[in-house]
Amino acid sequence: MINRFKNLPLILLPVLLTSCVSLDSKSDHASAAAGDAEDTETCQPMAIDENQDIQKQGLDPESIALLNWNLYKGNGDGWQRDLSSYAQSHDVMTIQEAYLDDELSGLLETKNFKWVMNTAFHLNGTAAGVMTAANLHAIGSCGFQNDEPIIRVPKATLVSYYNIAGHDARLLVANIHGINFTLGVAAYREQLDQLFDSIRHHTGPMIVAGDFNTWSDERMTEVIQLVERLSMSSLEYEVNNKTHVFGNAIDHVFYRQLQPVSKKVWQVSSSDHNPISVTFRLAPEEEVIAAR
Repeated sequence: MINRFKNLPLILLPVLLTSCVSLDSKSDHASAAAGDAEDTETCQPMAIDENQDIQKQGLDPESIALLNWNLYKGNGDGWQRDLSSYAQSHDVMTIQEAYLDDELSGLLETKNFKWVMNTAFHLNGTAAGVMTAANLHAIGSCGFQNDEPIIRVPKATLVSYYNIAGHDARLLVANIHGINFTLGVAAYREQLDQLFDSIRHHTGPMIVAGDFNTWSDERMTEVIQLVERLSMSSLEYEVNNKTHVFGNAIDHVFYRQLQPVSKKVWQVSSSDHNPISVTFRLAPEEEVIAAR
């Protein structure tokens, strides 16, 4: 949120600064985050041996349920109850402000979710950043960081790939926490450009989700340009319960080569963001060809 750090003493800000780090063995793959767009171009799904068990697993092409949620570092009451409930009905969860303490990792393990995470910083010795959790292993992941121009606290972006059962195409899932504290949009545009550079090579189905911090029309214009460059679509809501700042929605889910089956935004008190749920099916091949 726009005022998230208003009460944070400036003397504590240097403590939050850190380079991107690898996580412990509880993660599926530690994200190979890098600071340069040149490095993000190496973000590709890893080659899988046909004899490996991981090759036999894949998302259901007729039903891919995605949850996008800023978890507010677990500061809200009842987030464990809500996340546990969502995990039961979703295949992939893109989480921003994930605070990787034993409570979060234990909950995901109990639900048999595998996860990858790109750490933005450590708070009291615990990693915080963006996490993508799924009911199957990612087959590749990478990420990068961008420092907030004013307060210098990093924001993280994570790109992960997943097999789709019975299909050669891989689903790309990008999870972004947008830069928040800026006087203009130059740094914000740079973050979006870096995301574009890291995923533009992908020709298959794609989801880009996250807390974009689009609290101004200028920021939303930058996101729309990214969406158009990637030939993606947005979702319309009859009842728009998405979290708004200054009258603008800040959380979004965009998609390509997928068909939305259902969508919903829950109103919760367990975070300062309302979670977005979307169920997709893989678009028919003829529709994909026609769109190219």
